[in-house]
Amino acid sequence: MTDASADTPAADRPKTVSEIIKYAGGAAELAKASDGAVTIEAVYKWPKIGIPDRHWGVIRGLCNVTAEELYAANVAARTPADAASR
Repeated sequence: MTDASADTPAADRPKTVSEIIKYAGGAAELAKASDGAVTIEAVYKWPKIGIPDRHWGVIRGLCNVTAEELYAANVAARTPADAASR
């Protein structure tokens, strides 16, 4: 288990969906921890579509990311790159 606790400096905390997946141990670890609720292939889609809310508990059990960090990462993943520059 990786600890992304409040003691971790903000610069070192995960900010993107990809970073959160890595922080949690990777796609295979997330699939294993979900007891079949999510596949490795589904996890590979998350950087583009965001992490479904129903899987946040699994991620938070593997690494201590906050709901706010998950939400912010999802918003960033779901925002088209051209919209972010407007």
